[in-house]
Amino acid sequence: MILVLTRFSINSEYREEFEKRAVEKFGEHGIDQIEGFMGMKVLGGKSFPSMPQNDSVIVITYWKDMDSFLNYTKSDAFAKAHQNPPPKEMLKGSPSVEVYKVIKEI
Repeated sequence: MILVLTRFSINSEYREEFEKRAVEKFGEHGIDQIEGFMGMKVLGGKSFPSMPQNDSVIVITYWKDMDSFLNYTKSDAFAKAHQNPPPKEMLKGSPSVEVYKVIKEI
């Protein structure tokens, strides 16, 4: 299994608006029809009292294997999902993408 984490660092004044956008739009363009797609979670940052404010939103997608994810990146669903990116002022820079393989699961 492959996990793809996309991290958005949000300007705090846009956090609520970005989270609403994520709930309404992320995953709504056919990703669930892609062979090998196993699920998605959208996480809103939660701050811990003695730590800096967490203004991140993380999207985790789960894939059967790397080929399934790569096929998604070439699909119409991917193109549609990325047609209307959030306004630049919402973000503290570009989103980052990290890919992991599951090496242990309990």
